[in-house]
Amino acid sequence: MARIHWLAPAAFLLLGAAAPTTVPLHDAHRGAVAGTFGDRSCAQIPGGASPGTDGWVFVLPRNDADFVSLTLAFRTGAGTTATVRVPDASDPYPDGITTNGTSKAWVQVPAGWLLLDGSAEVSGPTKAPFFNLTHTCPGSPEASPRPPASPTPPGKPSPSPSASTPASPTPGASSSPGASPEASPATSASPTPVGGASGGGGRLPVTGISLVGILVTGGSGLLAGAILLIAQGVRRRRNTAFTAE
Repeated sequence: MARIHWLAPAAFLLLGAAAPTTVPLHDAHRGAVAGTFGDRSCAQIPGGASPGTDGWVFVLPRNDADFVSLTLAFRTGAGTTATVRVPDASDPYPDGITTNGTSKAWVQVPAGWLLLDGSAEVSGPTKAPFFNLTHTCPGSPEASPRPPASPTPPGKPSPSPSASTPASPTPGASSSPGASPEASPATSASPTPVGGASGGGGRLPVTGISLVGILVTGGSGLLAGAILLIAQGVRRRRNTAFTAE
């Protein structure tokens, strides 16, 4: 009986040592997005990058225990929260646990999800205060859907990419290569107003003898006639006086 009482505490310690231990996710890795995370690599992701899918790789430091399972919370593109367990063959997210020097776990979820939080069950007591997100494997660029082409408004024909814009015709040049010069009538020059382009400002051209010239000529004739009459009158008076004497 004494031996049995001595073995009971030892068995309890062994069972306690083998019991899983819960380790939280590192605080600095909460809120991470695969496309902007500092360390990006597709190592430990089977098949590498996949269109429309982000790969996540976690590591348990200290190398004194192994991952048994992980529970991860993500915020989806729709703003909802998705809980993903690793490993879990019943969900649509590929995942697994590997050992490559240290215990690692990986999972692939839709591209653009944000890591909210996580916890890990490990094989036994560990000196690791948390587990880390070691690197991410963002989906390839083909994961982003291309925006649809803008529809053509009704009644407006869509432009043909091969159609070329016709060159504007040169003023004065014939539109057809074989057209003769006689086909295009020559533009007649505008007559230049008498007195130059700047004289008169729209006056009619002056033709014939000016009125001033007529008046001067007529006046001269009248003046000459008057002088002649005066001279004849003076001469007659002299002749008359001479005869009277």
